[in-house]
Amino acid sequence: MSYIKNAIIRDLTIKGLEGGRVANLGSNITAVLSIDYFESIFEPVFEFMIRFVSIEGVLSDIKLRGTESVSIEISHDTGVLGFDDLVLTSFVQEESESTANTFSIRLSPKDLINNEKNRVTKRYDPKGKASVHVESILKSHIRTEFESDIEDTANSDGFFGNYWRPFRAIYWLARRSLSGSMPEDGSGTDMAGFLFWMTKSGYKFKSIDTIMSGKKDTRKEFHQTEVVNPGDDNFNIHHPFFEYDQNIIGQMQNSMYGEKRKYFNINTLYHGTKETPLSNEEIKQASLGDEDHKLKVNYDINSSPSPHSFVIIDDGSMNMDGKVPSNGEAQYDPHKVITQSRMRYQSLLSRSLRITVPYNLTLEAGDVIKTSLIKSLSGNDEWLSGYYIIKDLRHGIHFTESGIQCLTHLRLVRDTPGDA
Repeated sequence: MSYIKNAIIRDLTIKGLEGGRVANLGSNITAVLSIDYFESIFEPVFEFMIRFVSIEGVLSDIKLRGTESVSIEISHDTGVLGFDDLVLTSFVQEESESTANTFSIRLSPKDLINNEKNRVTKRYDPKGKASVHVESILKSHIRTEFESDIEDTANSDGFFGNYWRPFRAIYWLARRSLSGSMPEDGSGTDMAGFLFWMTKSGYKFKSIDTIMSGKKDTRKEFHQTEVVNPGDDNFNIHHPFFEYDQNIIGQMQNSMYGEKRKYFNINTLYHGTKETPLSNEEIKQASLGDEDHKLKVNYDINSSPSPHSFVIIDDGSMNMDGKVPSNGEAQYDPHKVITQSRMRYQSLLSRSLRITVPYNLTLEAGDVIKTSLIKSLSGNDEWLSGYYIIKDLRHGIHFTESGIQCLTHLRLVRDTPGDA
């Protein structure tokens, strides 16, 4: 059976704020125009956007104001997408040439509300791992009921909350975290670069290297064919579009090829300069593309970093043993790790491909999938084909006069070209 046609809306209920009134759009599905579900590896929560036409008796008894509780369940051959207690965070009446009123609403987990209500104020123990701090913030400040998949970090890191929102504190830790699976030879700084995001399965806090090194037998494979209408081929790629390949100047300015840091330690008055260039010999991180194409550049652009940063070091209050090193350098240099993280983020985003596939609820942001793309009249395109990480995802259901259309739209990224 084709994945494009068989989604079923089993529940879509809005609970009003007054008098316990309920609007059941699921039982009046003709009112619904579209249901889109979004995930991204750069967003802390997922989101729904639903467009519908106001029908007498469906919403007439409910005056939407925001913060209403919404339940939704979508059934499909590939799985179920359902939540019992989402929050209506946006309600907009759209302009329309027809006489019917068209509205759009946005739904998010209540965790997003908790992120705005709460602030991180405590001092976090410098002997505690960054991954432990992330888990603590999710439980104590976000008060989440979702599962979490948090990768163990190799480094400890203490900090003051500074009245940050919880998600900001977690992103702060992500930029300073090293993978717990780093090599024993001390080359772990190449394993910097953590991501924090949410899928329908829950929260994820993982290094880019761990994501890329996932088991290949769990990866989904999709292919492009020359057939215009492939029928029930549920793994066919529709409308591939390569968004961008290289922006060398932008990558140089954003630390992809290294960074020079000037620092001053206010406890010891020690100052100096550190340079973090990036070369092929120094790269020990995982890659999704062909290793032969990794970081091949001209004009020695990676020999002298473009960005220069100026850093104030205050390790007296947060040093592991409470002592200030005599040479003025901290035992753990978060600024070097931040530079490594920025380099990792930039390299990951250097190549972006958009594709559309039949509706598939097994896919989540952060998954690694394999693509097989074709060249015009010349077979497989080995330069563009291969493994990619799902950066952004949209599961879209659209109701038209000709029936229902269910598609999954993906924005894919990777660091290196070629089919590995």
